[in-house]
Amino acid sequence: MTAREKVAQMVCADFRFALPDYERVTAAVKAGAGGVCLFGGSIFDVASFVNGLQNFAKFPLLVASDYENGVGQQVSGATVLPSNMAVGATGSGELAELKGRVTAREAKAFGVPWVLAPVLDLQVRADNPIVNTRSFGSDPALVARLGQAFAQGVRAEGAIACAKHFPGHGDVSLDSHLELPILDEPGPGLAPFRGDFDSIMVAHLVVRSLDPDRPATLSSKVVDGLLRDELGYGGLVATDALMMGAITKTVDAAEAVVRAAEAGNDILLYPADPLEAIEALVKALESGRLNEGRIDRTVARILDAKKRCGLNENRIADPARVEEVVGCDEHLKAADRIAEASVTMLRGEFPVRKARLEIVSDGGSDLTVFKGELERRGSVAKSADVGVIALSAMARAFRGRIGIDPELVAKARARLAGVKRVFAVSFGSPYVHRAVESDAAMCVYDDGEASQRAAARALVGEIPMPGTLPVSL
Repeated sequence: MTAREKVAQMVCADFRFALPDYERVTAAVKAGAGGVCLFGGSIFDVASFVNGLQNFAKFPLLVASDYENGVGQQVSGATVLPSNMAVGATGSGELAELKGRVTAREAKAFGVPWVLAPVLDLQVRADNPIVNTRSFGSDPALVARLGQAFAQGVRAEGAIACAKHFPGHGDVSLDSHLELPILDEPGPGLAPFRGDFDSIMVAHLVVRSLDPDRPATLSSKVVDGLLRDELGYGGLVATDALMMGAITKTVDAAEAVVRAAEAGNDILLYPADPLEAIEALVKALESGRLNEGRIDRTVARILDAKKRCGLNENRIADPARVEEVVGCDEHLKAADRIAEASVTMLRGEFPVRKARLEIVSDGGSDLTVFKGELERRGSVAKSADVGVIALSAMARAFRGRIGIDPELVAKARARLAGVKRVFAVSFGSPYVHRAVESDAAMCVYDDGEASQRAAARALVGEIPMPGTLPVSL
């Protein structure tokens, strides 16, 4: 490789199927970008798009995506799996590994071997607007065990997982998509990252005890010092997306790319302008600001990761494999299995036979599957003397908050005036129960269809509620 080709391998461009700028991503790949991070798509277009990019690339591309809740989180028609907190409620390493296997199997079918999961942040603050149910829970040992099991499942399918967000993003009240969070200490959040992971993503946050002057992503004290030297990590290190507000409001885009490389990151994820990023790295290398020997070690890790994914032997996805694997019955049953094992009773007595139903959402899911399952069973009746309030609240990037509007809850309660008992069912954040009075409460940990089906079945008494709340309310 030339010096330019080496530094270009560090750049992972982005592509959004909802806003398809083909010229931009193609130019980045032709310029030598080492990878592409995908957002969105459908079962009909992802594999062919990835194959097209691979044909443009001189060296195999390491294609990635945020598949934290299965490939269906991004790709319509693929399997949506329950959240990490749902897995945390089961406490099952077997189910964590199953989630990893299903995710990687579908991802590989599309030609996407780099799974940007699992989240290993500890959920220790109720007002954390961006972690919440993305976390396995608040206990470091539980998060470490389940995160490792998920990663093992991914590896078993020939893909690589990415543990994130080092050194721990759980104890913050700001969304780093918007602002730069600041912590005094990493605390117990470091513990889960001591496992065996093929790649680790570094968070956009300042930890004063480690480096009071720079975000962890741009800090050699955090990446080279703590992660590489103290923890002895030798795998692939990636930044979080460099277009996030925590970085763009802190430093110039081109300078951020160079600082991230200086800090010891191998993959520079999602810079605002991939071509500008490559040029900035070339100039930094030519000026001596970046050391070529260090870049050689970085590129060796990148190429090794591609080899472990089998990209050196075959970089082209087989469309027939997509039809065979993605969204298959086996994977949908796996989603149901995890969801049913996660259902958690918080208080009161169940089941509910007939009830008036009120749905309160944060603007995401309207819980049509849950409602439909209850209606199909004849469990919804306007004349019933008990009421069910279904609460949907999920962590969403760039929103800066999480929870249910109290006014919407109050209106739902008013519409249930006169009922003898009120049951509350949450989909997503379990913390919504702190602000909702009810005679009985249960939760599932996301608004996916599998979790909605499981909640309906548990509410009417068809299945038990075996889950254990993995956080403290």
